[in-house]
Amino acid sequence: MPDVTVSIVAGGDRRLLDACLASLPAAARRTAVRTVVVDNASPDPLAFPEGVEVVRNEARRGFGANHNAVLGAAEGRYALILNDDTVLDAEAIDRLKWFMDQNPAVGAAGPRLRFPDGRVQPSAFRFPTPARVALTFLTLQRAGWDMSRGERIRRVDWIHGAAMMVRLAAFRDAGGLDERFYMYLEDVDLCRGMRDAGWEIAFFPYAGIVHHESSSTAGVPERRIVQHARSRGLYARKHHGTAAERFVQGVTAAMFAARAGLAVVLPGYDADDVRRLRAHARASLDPASGEGIEEP
Repeated sequence: MPDVTVSIVAGGDRRLLDACLASLPAAARRTAVRTVVVDNASPDPLAFPEGVEVVRNEARRGFGANHNAVLGAAEGRYALILNDDTVLDAEAIDRLKWFMDQNPAVGAAGPRLRFPDGRVQPSAFRFPTPARVALTFLTLQRAGWDMSRGERIRRVDWIHGAAMMVRLAAFRDAGGLDERFYMYLEDVDLCRGMRDAGWEIAFFPYAGIVHHESSSTAGVPERRIVQHARSRGLYARKHHGTAAERFVQGVTAAMFAARAGLAVVLPGYDADDVRRLRAHARASLDPASGEGIEEP
């Protein structure tokens, strides 16, 4: 029986996926690992090295549905939900497993993420409550959300789904990933479910992973913006009610509109920045319009 089931969804960039798979042996020198890759309805069936299991979809499915399919059949105590655009440091899986073994109340732990250039990538955050969204609008910045600064292990609200070690018992207590979130905020929702079930969420900076952020959706920025808005509304409605959903979307639209206005007059911004900010504002007001990533 494996100690850790590694669940990866193939996003389309084979070069990144191969680099991710190649980093696994050094990341798990002392850990028995089962690696499962979901081929998310690629035009041509993907081939993988020996020892990598493949789940093939006939039709595209979202982040939650794909990982649920793997974790629902996983054995052992832990699973690593992992993006295909990541490269793990040596012993990253060993260290995360050790930490989970030592802390049986922790339902999920997240490593330190880095951008490819070495800069630290925020990876642990506070929950997006309506009050926190309103405060962000007043200050026009999100500095108060980040809980992954420094070198201290700590309890956090939620961890980035690009690399998330979960205790399978906690994952099941939370009901798994909510498949209504096709992409984005499903990691927030899962951590919220674990917290509600009595588990703790931890940031563990002594395991490291390089994350090529948004690589699978980099070519469709407008769809990504729409998908973010849809997931934001779903999360607010699920956890705070329909009135909170309208409030959060309205405040978010106002915040992006204000930023777009500032981008017109402040140095350091260009026309593309202004268009992107305005697109965020429009999508927040009407997330049902336009095309998200879930559309074929």
